[in-house]
Amino acid sequence: MRYPDYVKQFRPKGTIVKRVNDTYYAYYATSERVPDKKYPVQIIKGLAGRIDESGFHRLSKAFVETGHIVVRECGFTNFLLKFEEEYISRRNETVKERRNLYRSMIVYLSNNSYLNDEPGTTIYSASEMIDKFHIGIPNQITAISKICEYALEELEPLKYICSVTMGNRRFESELTDAQKELLERIGIEEDEIRQ
Repeated sequence: MRYPDYVKQFRPKGTIVKRVNDTYYAYYATSERVPDKKYPVQIIKGLAGRIDESGFHRLSKAFVETGHIVVRECGFTNFLLKFEEEYISRRNETVKERRNLYRSMIVYLSNNSYLNDEPGTTIYSASEMIDKFHIGIPNQITAISKICEYALEELEPLKYICSVTMGNRRFESELTDAQKELLERIGIEEDEIRQ
């Protein structure tokens, strides 16, 4: 098999190269004599790494703490946060209270929002919003719907765009076709709704 020059150049000694799709992988290999065979048999001992135009990239094992996994919604939350300033401009409380109130409404609508963990944000319960601010939750939902110009039920697929944290590693959920279609319809780029 013919390999590009960079594969020959960067291949470590004691390895063989195999191509999988458009990627070249180097494997540790040795040869051993086997009785009744004319030629030595090649034995692959494991994956060494990957080879590309910029060099050889050694395989590194990542240890991920799986004892504590945190999954937080970010798609729906970040979409609604685009309208935070407009919501704040329509209420009479202090700016900080209005911001906390709006963020509390987002958490009310999406219980797993990353705003639950946001430093400096106070999330009010539904009863606190009613008792302290004398607001009707259905009225606030209607107000948010009018500000963002979409029925909140229509935005439901955004609630499943999440980030997953395990130890010090963070992963993002892959978008479904329905989510991609919704983002295109509402004119939002994926990185705008990622945390």
